[in-house]
Amino acid sequence: MLLSPFDDLVSHRDHTEALFGFFFRLEIYVPKSERRWGYFVLPILHGDRLIGRVDAKLDRGSRVLHLPVVHAEDGKGASHGAAAGRAIDELARWLGADVAYGRVPRHWRHALTG
Repeated sequence: MLLSPFDDLVSHRDHTEALFGFFFRLEIYVPKSERRWGYFVLPILHGDRLIGRVDAKLDRGSRVLHLPVVHAEDGKGASHGAAAGRAIDELARWLGADVAYGRVPRHWRHALTG
């Protein structure tokens, strides 16, 4: 499942980091050259773990969900890529959009892009 950056699970950034070891900051006000994760990043929740994050932008005109970069958390292997793919596909279906991937983790590439 992809979470909003305002979801209660991640909205208190310090608690999220202490409980899950997941450093998360919204970078919309950070200059592009200084962003680590992307403009509007959605954490990926799988079960009770935060396994990664995606930078997402919907082009409403073309109905394309652009994901310039997908990040896997350390230690989240290929099997987690399938869970990330399901979460991304779920959002794309809900939006009625196709997905256009940019950079993806090598070990998740097959699960995400086929």
